[in-house]
Amino acid sequence: MKSYKILILIGILNASLHADITHEFPSYNYVFNELDINSNYIYNPDFQNFVQRNKETFKKRFITAVQRGQLIIPTMKELMYKKDISPMFIYLSMTESAFKTEAKSTSSAGGLWQFIKTTGEEQKLQINQTIDERYDPIKSTDAAIDYLYKIREGLDRWYLAAMAYNCGQGCVKRAVIKAGTKDLTRLIDPQRGYLPAETRKYIKKILLFAMIGENYLFRSNDNLGQMIYKFNRDSLTPVRVHGGEKLGRIASILNMNYSILKRTNMHLKQDYVPYNSNVKINIPTSRLNMFYSRYQGRYALNHKVQQRGNRVLLGRNNYR
Repeated sequence: MKSYKILILIGILNASLHADITHEFPSYNYVFNELDINSNYIYNPDFQNFVQRNKETFKKRFITAVQRGQLIIPTMKELMYKKDISPMFIYLSMTESAFKTEAKSTSSAGGLWQFIKTTGEEQKLQINQTIDERYDPIKSTDAAIDYLYKIREGLDRWYLAAMAYNCGQGCVKRAVIKAGTKDLTRLIDPQRGYLPAETRKYIKKILLFAMIGENYLFRSNDNLGQMIYKFNRDSLTPVRVHGGEKLGRIASILNMNYSILKRTNMHLKQDYVPYNSNVKINIPTSRLNMFYSRYQGRYALNHKVQQRGNRVLLGRNNYR
């Protein structure tokens, strides 16, 4: 009788826990649907425990990452809409790099999407002594979208592609065969070990970040949503400049902080555009008209007159 009462209490506690999470994160249904996950997964005890243990820490990480990615997030969304992939994959990048364009792992994976060199080259990214497009927010996002489509083939579920991004397509395919199902609950059951522990945690991280981030769509008075809306007012646009052009000079032309421009152009290893290359630099879309009038107008003319060989002699104030 005593054990029966304990079971009832556990059941009531679990029901209360589930209700609290679905109420706290009303966005879960939308997030799960976008990633092909059955909405009942929200009631998985392991996931419930993960959310309860980590939600406050992840909210803090989320805010820090969003502040860092205020030019990057709208750019990613635009690229994802163009290529018809769910914007939920923004949270995969958040999990990978926290929107640090300079991020580099111990295995030498780099950039917002943490491509290793071989995968970056397979995705047609330039990687050489002067350029590494794994660190270009626009080029790397394009490459990541194409890569996600590629690894989804044969898996047929976006959440499986997300996990394959972490452990490889072959790893996930083998897990599906062993489990005899594509059901997420069974695949990431910690007792069965079909997938590596890192991958099991990886998909839960993405889901929690997404549930936090998408909540603002469901709550009109959400302060986090107001912050995201403010950041969504600007994005990045790639522009072409002369070979040998320095980032510092472009920052001066655009009246912007050099460190901000540098963070969005980490693919330029030596802070200038290499000669005889087709590489572009990324500038805030809000400053595009300023770029056209100052750089492509009088500044470009002065640049051509004063250039000698491979050395740019244009003075710092000539664009004014």
